Amino acid sequence: MDIRSIDLNLLPVLDALLRHRSVSLAARELDMSQSALSSALGRLRELLGDALFVRTGRGMLPTARATQLAEPVAAILAQVRDSVLSPGGFAPDQARRSFTLCLSDVGSYVLWPRIVRAVREQAPGVRLRLRTLEQAAIGPALERGEVDLAVGAYPGLPATLFQRRLYDRGYVGLVRAGHPLAGQQPSLAQFAAAAHVVVRLASGVQERIDEQLAREGLSRTVAQEMPSYLMLPPLLASGDYLAVIPGQLAEVFGQFGHFAALELPLPLPISTIRLHWHRRFHEDPGNVWLRDTIARHCGDDRPAA
Repeated sequence: MDIRSIDLNLLPVLDALLRHRSVSLAARELDMSQSALSSALGRLRELLGDALFVRTGRGMLPTARATQLAEPVAAILAQVRDSVLSPGGFAPDQARRSFTLCLSDVGSYVLWPRIVRAVREQAPGVRLRLRTLEQAAIGPALERGEVDLAVGAYPGLPATLFQRRLYDRGYVGLVRAGHPLAGQQPSLAQFAAAAHVVVRLASGVQERIDEQLAREGLSRTVAQEMPSYLMLPPLLASGDYLAVIPGQLAEVFGQFGHFAALELPLPLPISTIRLHWHRRFHEDPGNVWLRDTIARHCGDDRPAA
């Protein structure tokens, strides 16, 4: 059966009859005459090849076929009212929706708990999904709607994406609280001589450090290299190692262990953490609400924890 040949105005008629089991009551609800509603019932019977309702001493009773249709017809009409005919607002406390966010491993560690807590407090029915993607895959995922927002420092994303600044990210040195350099501002020579644990990522920060030291005739003592900042805390806690990491990550590590942050004796570039989204969802009320929520709780002006 071709859906284009179906009069979809018959669905509210069927729904009203199933709820009221009375032609007169259904006609009153739909603001139709009883004859017009009876005519619509006739077309429904012809369309579906079933009597749908039979008259008994207890009124009009639905057939097995009509009973089977009650739930899907009601669901279809509710979906049309809520998703097609609604004015398009977003009520967080009533929303039942899923959002997918893309963050790096550092972003997941630093920002994800704040985002989850803020969304949970305002919109308990909203479900969040977390994805980590290579930078080249983020733009296409946003365009296809597979990701609603990307949060992080992604300088290689397409310029056609919308973006919103959250905060600037600098770097610090991190050591255990009992490290010989803890509480000091190390010189360049002391910094180079320390046993370094190096995490090399696409940001190029570690390479920049090596270049600046080389210009001063110095080189680092690299004790270990690791693929992720998140593997650092147990290692730093176990020995006299130094790692250069994002400042906000150092703050979070400090909440779960006894570490000391060091001001670095050499300048490093500042990166900016931003929200990124596709223009298809720029005016989507749910996306707007989520962007504003993240900005309030993760941006420069976020409330104290």
